[in-house]
Amino acid sequence: MTVMATTNRRAVIDLGADATILDAAARLDATNSGQDVALVVPTGAPIARNAVFLDVLRRRAADRRLALVSSDARARSLAASVHVPAFASLAALERHELDATEHLGDARRAALATIAAVGAHRTGSARRGAAVVASLIVAAAVLAAVVAPSATVIVAPAATTIGPYEYDLTAGPRGDINDALTQGPSTLSKTFASPATGSKIVDVKATGVEKFTNLTTNDIRIAKGTVVSTPDGIRFQTTEDNVLGKSLLRPIFFTSITINIVALEAGTKANVTQDRVTAGSSSEYSVTNPVATAGGDSKTVAVVMQGDYDKAVGAADDALRTEANATLLKRWQQDAPKGRTVYGTYIQRTSITPASDVVGKTLDFGTTFDLTATGTAVGYSVPSTEPRQTALKNLAGNASPGNQISTGDAAKLEAVTGPTVDANGVHWRVRVSSIQYARTALLTSAIAGRSFDDAKRIAEERGFKVVQIVATPGWLPRMPLLDSRIAITIGEPTITASGS
Repeated sequence: MTVMATTNRRAVIDLGADATILDAAARLDATNSGQDVALVVPTGAPIARNAVFLDVLRRRAADRRLALVSSDARARSLAASVHVPAFASLAALERHELDATEHLGDARRAALATIAAVGAHRTGSARRGAAVVASLIVAAAVLAAVVAPSATVIVAPAATTIGPYEYDLTAGPRGDINDALTQGPSTLSKTFASPATGSKIVDVKATGVEKFTNLTTNDIRIAKGTVVSTPDGIRFQTTEDNVLGKSLLRPIFFTSITINIVALEAGTKANVTQDRVTAGSSSEYSVTNPVATAGGDSKTVAVVMQGDYDKAVGAADDALRTEANATLLKRWQQDAPKGRTVYGTYIQRTSITPASDVVGKTLDFGTTFDLTATGTAVGYSVPSTEPRQTALKNLAGNASPGNQISTGDAAKLEAVTGPTVDANGVHWRVRVSSIQYARTALLTSAIAGRSFDDAKRIAEERGFKVVQIVATPGWLPRMPLLDSRIAITIGEPTITASGS
């Protein structure tokens, strides 16, 4: 909040702790031309931490005589450096008492000269022009003196270990890592084999051909089912109707035909050699088998049981996932933008071969049966910095107040489980540890504007050993006034104790 009190002689602008340079400029513009202006600034106000801000206000005041009132010695010192007279209180301003704690240097002498000139007015355009030029030159010099210097401070922090902690992390729409992009869904189909554990004995009848020769001059009908046999009683029957044509006596010509036969009993016993099946059902023809009969067998074949089917269904998602990882996931990973990693895949099955098509069926060949499953596959694209980045962020939340953690080589991360993928995203359980030490951001503001010796002392008080200070330019006698011009580089830490 900013308050302005005005008397005939002086306008007092009471700036709040959060007032900005724009607030101060607006209040300054609202004062009367030629009037004295006193800026009352509380300790720690942003406007009083930057000499450039104060110089901008001084130049903006033009013909108004500007003074700073603050109990902050550093603010008064910065004001004096840009020729703005500074006072510890309004009472001191009334008595024209400059800050007694500051040396009466050139800047202070200029401030006193400004105070002594109260009531005097500038005359003549040439004089005003010269003053403006001089002000610009001074402002440029001040700006260069404040902004140009920089310093890099290499410190070895006094560090303690932190962790290890374990965290369950999820990269997904509702997870800890919300920058996860969905890949898919894509459809796929997979036919896979599964073992059958049931069995049964199957008897198979031998088959062959039988040669019938007509011993008469009449046509003979050979009906389907006509029985022929071996001398030891192994019987076969014809599998078709046929007519055996008549034979001729003059000249002598015997008519023959061959007819398919099958054994009446299953098993290997009916596998007989050539010319063994010689007994027929009639004296009107003779019979024999010109080739051996074969195929008779008694064998065990596999049968698909309900349990076999249920187990295969349970493995269907794994079969689809294997197919998706070999095709879809490989393509997604190849097409992923730099800096992102694709994990997958999450499978949703949409159909599978019904039980009625396979349960109870015998397998003529082998002991496995096939099922065909279809479904959709989804993957997730996640920043390659994860889950490390989020794990370290969580670890930083467990650091002691005022401390920060190292995210460099000292930080150790290992996966306890995962990554696994489901409908909600990618899941990990990770174990993470590092070291912790005082925040460097607080150190820069504490040593800004200090001598090098003071900077080292302050750093040591805050748990940092100064290894080296590199100032630019090299003749710089003290730390830069702006903490933004100070860079803190962390050297090899000194671990003094364990923390968790």
